[in-house]
Amino acid sequence: MPRQPQKSSGRLAAKRKLQNTELVDAKKEKLETNSSQINAKDSNDTKDCSVESLTALQKAKIENNRLKALQLRKTKQEAEEQKAANYKKIKQSVAVEVDTGAGFFIDDDATENTDDLDISDLIADEPFVIAGDGQDVECVECCRPFTLSFLRSKFKVNVCDDCHDRETHRLITRTTAKTRYLLKDSDLDKREPILQFVTKKNPRNNYWGEMKLYLESQCHDRAMEIWGSMENIEEEATKRKILSAKSKAKKYDKKMNELKKEVRSSLYKVELSGHTHQYSEETYNEETDEYSKSCITCNHTLTYEKM
Repeated sequence: MPRQPQKSSGRLAAKRKLQNTELVDAKKEKLETNSSQINAKDSNDTKDCSVESLTALQKAKIENNRLKALQLRKTKQEAEEQKAANYKKIKQSVAVEVDTGAGFFIDDDATENTDDLDISDLIADEPFVIAGDGQDVECVECCRPFTLSFLRSKFKVNVCDDCHDRETHRLITRTTAKTRYLLKDSDLDKREPILQFVTKKNPRNNYWGEMKLYLESQCHDRAMEIWGSMENIEEEATKRKILSAKSKAKKYDKKMNELKKEVRSSLYKVELSGHTHQYSEETYNEETDEYSKSCITCNHTLTYEKM
């Protein structure tokens, strides 16, 4: 019997709680509908007011701004298209070099029709006159007769294209020829016979100057004429390295001494105040008719005349 009132009280509490939640939900729905109606009304009122409040000048200004935005957008698109077109042209203009296997490179556009490629197309525009009225000459390597070849047209060397070897007939730059064989500009350009060369675009940057490529065997022969042997070249190169190291060390020592002087001069203050002389009694010299007096501290003598 004592458990019955507990059950009834629990049911009443649950029923009241359910009724309260239903009331709260109903109030929330009512508030949301009222707020949505108010917002819709306010938006309609503002639209009507905004449209009605705009003057002809404001409408013209809005239209002008819209046209300006469209024009700006159009110019940006045209600039991007022009930029893409320029990039495409630059990419197409860059020539791809192809190794011919003969010790030199040619552009990719020259190998589009490989069947029609002739070795005479690679000869310079104004080649030297071939001795013997264009007669065939024997190759130094294979002793077979030939008329035209890369080495004959460019470097006046009687070697056919079949015997053209990259190691034997290597091409080196002007800087390499000067550093490896200790050649001067006059040895390459003025000493007879003048060494032949071919020009090529710099592979590091197309906008730099063209490289001059010399035949290494000819540079070696020219160095032998000047220095006599490779031992003399090595000795001279060693002397130059020693002199260069000494000059660098001398410059370094000079800079260090200057730095030490600057550091030492900042450690003490120079006395800039002048010395005040303290003269003794003046003496008269009858022979020169002059008066003189000496400083007691620094032995400075002052000579003067009296009118």
